[in-house]
Amino acid sequence: MRTRNIINLTLISGCLLMAGVSLSLLSPFYPSEALSKGVSVSQSGLVMGMAFIATIVFTPFCGKYIHTMGARRFLLVGACFCGVGNLIFGFLNKVNGSTPFFWSSLLIRIVVAAGESAMTPAAYALAAQQVHRKHQGKAISLAESFFGAGTIFGPSLGGFLYEMGGFQTPFLVAGLTLLSLSGICVLLLEDKTDLYSDLDNNQTVSWKQVLLCPGVMISCFGLIFAGSSWSWYAATLEPFLESKYSLSSSQTGLCFTAFGAAYTIFNPILGYFSDKGMDGLLALIVGNTIIALAFVFLGPIPQLSMFSGHLWLTVVSIGAQGLGSAFAYLGSLLYMMKSARDAGLPDTEQVNSMVSSLWVVSDCFGGYIGSTLGSVAYDNIGFEAGTLVEGGVLALVAFIISIFYFVRLSSCSNGGKDQDLESSLDESKEETQIKQSENTNLINKEFKYYGS
Repeated sequence: MRTRNIINLTLISGCLLMAGVSLSLLSPFYPSEALSKGVSVSQSGLVMGMAFIATIVFTPFCGKYIHTMGARRFLLVGACFCGVGNLIFGFLNKVNGSTPFFWSSLLIRIVVAAGESAMTPAAYALAAQQVHRKHQGKAISLAESFFGAGTIFGPSLGGFLYEMGGFQTPFLVAGLTLLSLSGICVLLLEDKTDLYSDLDNNQTVSWKQVLLCPGVMISCFGLIFAGSSWSWYAATLEPFLESKYSLSSSQTGLCFTAFGAAYTIFNPILGYFSDKGMDGLLALIVGNTIIALAFVFLGPIPQLSMFSGHLWLTVVSIGAQGLGSAFAYLGSLLYMMKSARDAGLPDTEQVNSMVSSLWVVSDCFGGYIGSTLGSVAYDNIGFEAGTLVEGGVLALVAFIISIFYFVRLSSCSNGGKDQDLESSLDESKEETQIKQSENTNLINKEFKYYGS
């Protein structure tokens, strides 16, 4: 890899890191700040989930038309939107009254999400350009690791900065960092044309073609529920830990770090194995299964109340979810890209951006479901019972995908047998024709002999 590619990949990873931080920065302290303004936990969950809804709306548009402006410009514009949105969000504590505070929060979260919608698909497309195709799994897993690390370490950073300087500090730091990164990218980031494109480069691909690729929809299905897991308790873990263990906002942020540590450590490792042939669909099944088991011990569930009262068990469960998410997130993204290639779609910047956009939309849709329903469950049935519901749903999803996996495996096996049978028949037919030809030649020779 050339020095220029290393610089590009470093800048792309830095932008994705801050995009992830921006998405999750407010988790440890926003609910309590909102409560002080008269905003309920359910409304706080809606504010945090609004970023996912806005991403669902904006990301398909960005992925579809990213080739018109170029991935580099989309990344720069997205970073600027995201940075300015964070700077404005930092002054929301000056707003008085629950209703103005709530609606202002929603509006600014939409602006920030619009920036993130432009950044993420552009960044993944640019990351894939920096390496040869056989190393794309490593490059994408590296970029995804930074986004995941930002998403998960964002709460701990936000809690720390909140404790140090109050409500404004986390958003000012995030906003200024994003604007600084965009300025550096203007000077140093280099955009490249797709190294592996050919005559198909001019082919326009529709969303229908991408969605109909075998394997894409089942990947989205699994990713939606995997994405709902970490956001399920994004707005409720702080009040739960505060009431049960008397933890502060910064200490709650450290608990979130367990997820990020596991995710960041295992994601590059899984990227290495993916380049060695790891099945993305199998990784998705393993990931959802691990997350479902982790939810059992997060509270823990009411049926295991004899294990309650141990903070370390909650932290270990959060870490296990990080491991499961590494399997599910990377497995689903790589399997979707493989499905698009196997379906005959061109390997272009547009197709890669559309696939990664669909991946982001699925994750964000799951994030919105988790953020909203997790808050509602907390208000109505409590934290522990809510984790039972989410864990049960994830287990069911893993079972459904397993059925699809084994059906596909059986189909491939039968297809292979059919191909072997056809090959054997062709070989037998060819041998018969050769023998017939030899017999004909022999008869002709004998006829000439006797005729002479």
